[in-house]
Amino acid sequence: MAGQEDQELAASVGLEVSQVVELPRPRTADGQETARMYAVLTVTVRRPGAAHARPAVTVRAPADANGADADGADADAAEAPGPRLAEVLLIDHSSSMVMPPSRLAAARAAAVSALARIPDGSLFALVAGGDRTAMIYPRRPGLAVAHAESRAAAEAALHDCTPGGGTAMGTWLERARQLFRELPAAADGGWVRHALLLTDGKNEPGYETRAELHERVERCARAFACDVVGIGDAWETDELLLIARTLGGRTRAVADLTRLPDELASLTGRAADRDVTGLRLRLYHRAGVRPHSFEQVHPTRVALRPDRVDLSGVGTGAGGPVQEYDLGPCGEETRAYLLCVGAPYDPAQLGKQLLLTEVELDTEGPAAARLPAPQPVLMRWTDDADLYSRLDPQVAHYRQEEELHRTFEEACAELKLGRRAAAETLLGAAWRLAAEAGDTAMQDHLRRLVRVRDSAGGAVELRDRIAKFDVEAARIQSSTTVLPVPRPPGPRPPGAAR
Repeated sequence: MAGQEDQELAASVGLEVSQVVELPRPRTADGQETARMYAVLTVTVRRPGAAHARPAVTVRAPADANGADADGADADAAEAPGPRLAEVLLIDHSSSMVMPPSRLAAARAAAVSALARIPDGSLFALVAGGDRTAMIYPRRPGLAVAHAESRAAAEAALHDCTPGGGTAMGTWLERARQLFRELPAAADGGWVRHALLLTDGKNEPGYETRAELHERVERCARAFACDVVGIGDAWETDELLLIARTLGGRTRAVADLTRLPDELASLTGRAADRDVTGLRLRLYHRAGVRPHSFEQVHPTRVALRPDRVDLSGVGTGAGGPVQEYDLGPCGEETRAYLLCVGAPYDPAQLGKQLLLTEVELDTEGPAAARLPAPQPVLMRWTDDADLYSRLDPQVAHYRQEEELHRTFEEACAELKLGRRAAAETLLGAAWRLAAEAGDTAMQDHLRRLVRVRDSAGGAVELRDRIAKFDVEAARIQSSTTVLPVPRPPGPRPPGAAR
């Protein structure tokens, strides 16, 4: 039966709310809120299989420099069944990529590996990035249909491209935005727009200022997702993180160029697998509730802005603001979000369990997904310190990850100033926090900076020589979080915030 087959193919989406509902009753005479409610919202997407049947999407074959289609046909439409991925590879071709020559060779090999992971019927383009951009494949601006012949043609074009010039990454992203804007209508609800940016350097003010980069990145926000990979040691961490965070991607630092093809192939394959689209998360706040913040805390920490805000209930007094967030394409994955809200105190509500916010997942367009029931974020004012002093394990975990990131950034600042003793103390604290959070990847990066004397106590000793790459790679790693290890709630440590 068709209905049963649709159910079998549909992704299953889960939603959980983790919190301690008790808050201490305000002690101020005016009854204003003195505590904020934190809750972790975990969204889990599970799929019945790695591939999904999709309706065919009509796309046009790529054209070469002479205007003929790459496969020898004229401009007739081609049927492209399969995934709705549109992939743009932004490969650094500035003059620094030939110093040493092995860097450019590795980048080309990595681009070929990424091409191999783009499914047949998807759309793709290869772009050379410098102080301006150039189309590598197809030759004129547009997107090519992925198949064996177009991949081979793209590989050949890649090796014919000559590096030169400076670096202006915002212009690369603008080119990707223009390419994605030309996508044809998809019969099954839209495209997964993904870019992969590879660079060995940083923006040069003579070609693009930091303000111009910010402006161009912001223009690309929500238009597509972008993962960023840095090689060598001349890239600027803050620039790579700015691009990845704003565009909902991940950042990687690759020291061993022999690993670069696998890294780009993995990121491209991950994008191809994120074929659950149209998911939206909606927060219905009750009357009087004030939303303070909402951020993604796993797999990376990103402050989020709502796509839509409905204040009609606030104006009539019937409810609070309704905030809606686009979750972007999802694959088989888990994402976590940290919500913080506050509410005014009413003495008549002491001891009563109240609804603060209702969390709902919905889909936009004909997405095939089984959605969970809405979940509540609750609260109860209490005078019982044994209740309100508890800290939810998941809330504690992600706030600890935030402290790890902040502590490591402070350590890096001390290192740059030559204050080794202060940096050593902070790196010891970062080691302890990473160990408590179960963040073994961060611990691996820290080992390149320090020798661990006492793991439990966080006693470390700075290494005599610390490579710049190792510091910046650890900064990138600290922006990535791990899922918490389940553990029972415990007493709140003295001085810890809720």
